[in-house]
Amino acid sequence: MITLTSTRRRVARDLARAGTVVSAALFVVSLAQATWPIAAVSAAAINAGAAQVLVAPGAPTAGQPLARGGSATVFALTPPVGALCTGDSTTGGYRVQSYMVPASVDPASLTFGPQGPLPAGFGANLRLPLYSLNGSQIVNKNTAVASTDGGGGLLTGMPTISFTAFGADGPQLIPAGTYNIGFACTLGLASATQLDKYWNTQLTFSADPTDKPSGIKWTAVVGSTPATTTTTAPAVTTTTVASGVTTTTVKSGTTTTTTTTVAGGATTTTVKNSAGVTTTSPGSSSSSGLSTPATGAAPIPMAIWALLFLVFGRMAILLGRPVRVIR
Repeated sequence: MITLTSTRRRVARDLARAGTVVSAALFVVSLAQATWPIAAVSAAAINAGAAQVLVAPGAPTAGQPLARGGSATVFALTPPVGALCTGDSTTGGYRVQSYMVPASVDPASLTFGPQGPLPAGFGANLRLPLYSLNGSQIVNKNTAVASTDGGGGLLTGMPTISFTAFGADGPQLIPAGTYNIGFACTLGLASATQLDKYWNTQLTFSADPTDKPSGIKWTAVVGSTPATTTTTAPAVTTTTVASGVTTTTVKSGTTTTTTTTVAGGATTTTVKNSAGVTTTSPGSSSSSGLSTPATGAAPIPMAIWALLFLVFGRMAILLGRPVRVIR
């Protein structure tokens, strides 16, 4: 009888110790989940404006809108003046990509690999970068270095473009139809949050047996390319403080962004674009890209595991003591 009681105590003690270890580990996990900052989810890619198809530098009418051309036509695809990525290549790792996809493909849905938009394809599934006059892919280009006032990286030094790289197979590689073409800012590897901003326009292609070397011709879609160059004014920032409320207004071109911060750090951001459309979203007092710690359900499991840790720990201590025999 004494042996059986001793065995049961040892088993109960070992189980209590195991419960103590498990509950302690899960308590630590719950505590970490409740207090560790969660990385903020990137906002949807921004349509930053229309790119323009312009006469290439060196021509008598350089810089003027170009309505049509053939495979050998050299043109400049130009984003609005002042177009920039959220960050630059030198310190932020941002890169500039180019793309050409069917009009049915939303540029905001694109992801990019080392050789351009993914998955690469021709014909009906065409997803390719644009090509420079010398046949090089326009991919992973560096931005200009960002200004010291915290601005992003300007798109600069983009090469002139042509479609001679498609050779004699132009009509097969680019079937007749309308395509989105443009530039995009990316950060990091292909993912749902890789795309930062993009500048888009459209060209309509058709076969042309008289065209050399690729047998295709294109026409700029009316309305997709502005008739004149868009000028973006430098950002102007004003900050006012009154009764514990700080309001910062940033005017950049035709977009006005207003951020209001109240006592305690809660923020609200309102963006008004050129069309007068206003978007309001809650924000966080953190400017590091991290959200506030998660709250709500996390303390409940944390409290449960803490209680179990105490119970099992107490049991392990009591069961670990030698049995006192009263005579």
